Amino acid sequence: MLVPVTNTLRVEFSENGPINVPEQGSASTEDGLHGLLITDTLHRVVDGTPYPAVFMTAGRNDSRVALWQPGKLTARLQAATTSGRPVILRVEEHGGHGLGLTTDQREAALADEYAFLLRHTATTVAR
Repeated sequence: MLVPVTNTLRVEFSENGPINVPEQGSASTEDGLHGLLITDTLHRVVDGTPYPAVFMTAGRNDSRVALWQPGKLTARLQAATTSGRPVILRVEEHGGHGLGLTTDQREAALADEYAFLLRHTATTVAR
């Protein structure tokens, strides 16, 4: 998951959250709360579930998605999973939501993503 909004129940209280209320709803109304609960990934994590390997990203300077969003989900999945597969969060120290990254930073992030995918999805290698 690349820079995911994972806790929609709390997003309206973040820096950029209020502008999303007309589109996503508000936890302060019954209809809004119901809709947000449906889309809230964090509240759908179930303890004792064998989740697959998960690779999430975040940017320390992201003006769209606060670092705590993917951070909370990473911690929650790590605590809940029984699969033994890794759940990791890659934080880009100097970028945010893909903005402001140098070519080297973008390439390093892409290399990490591909390495993770290859490691955790490949079952056999053709010779």
